[in-house]
Amino acid sequence: MIVLNSQDGATNGSLNISRPSTEPLPDYITSNKSQPPRYSRVRRPKNPRTYTFTPHPLAIDANSMLMVPPEDADDQGQYRIAVSLNLNPFVPISYRTCVHRVEGDRESFIGDFELSLNHRRAILTIGDITTRLSNVLFNINASPRHWTWRWDEIGLRWDCRTTLEDGSPMCICYALRSPIQLATFVPPPLDAPPPLPEAVLTVFPDGHECFDHILLSALIMQRKIELDF
Repeated sequence: MIVLNSQDGATNGSLNISRPSTEPLPDYITSNKSQPPRYSRVRRPKNPRTYTFTPHPLAIDANSMLMVPPEDADDQGQYRIAVSLNLNPFVPISYRTCVHRVEGDRESFIGDFELSLNHRRAILTIGDITTRLSNVLFNINASPRHWTWRWDEIGLRWDCRTTLEDGSPMCICYALRSPIQLATFVPPPLDAPPPLPEAVLTVFPDGHECFDHILLSALIMQRKIELDF
């Protein structure tokens, strides 16, 4: 579903009402392929790089976090992750998470996703394309912690079925059709008392080719795990 802005115009005091089209709506996957998303390409490092999620330094921005690279990384671009509630009376109450890449004073939009508390509403936007999450994220063998992610030519497989000793999920990302490991993601334990340990995302060199998809899919999986907790 590609979201377009439209307005009803009025002419000579009468409403302009267009007849509904009889043409079939475009398929979501076809729409994605016809307009590929615009996402930033992080330069490919020689070694794995670990990113840390930290609270936003501005106290007034309590609903945001920053994902920051290690100090020795040549690319010091950060990612700002902001969460808000959608209280639209016509849709279920949902969490909306928005991701921007921050470079100095400039921010560029990467994508966002919206998940309702009962999982029935799930919307994903990457670049200019908006679609249902069910067109991109798929459970493997009905497991709530094993997924595939498919967006055009990008295919990932996330396995979060392992739990560490402290209760944190251990999520490993592979290329969809090969055993190549692209990333690992370790969020804090869901039942740990504050202060929570920092979540970390480690991206391997090959993973930087689809960095933004790895980040978005990791955040979505964590939200779905939280809602199932």
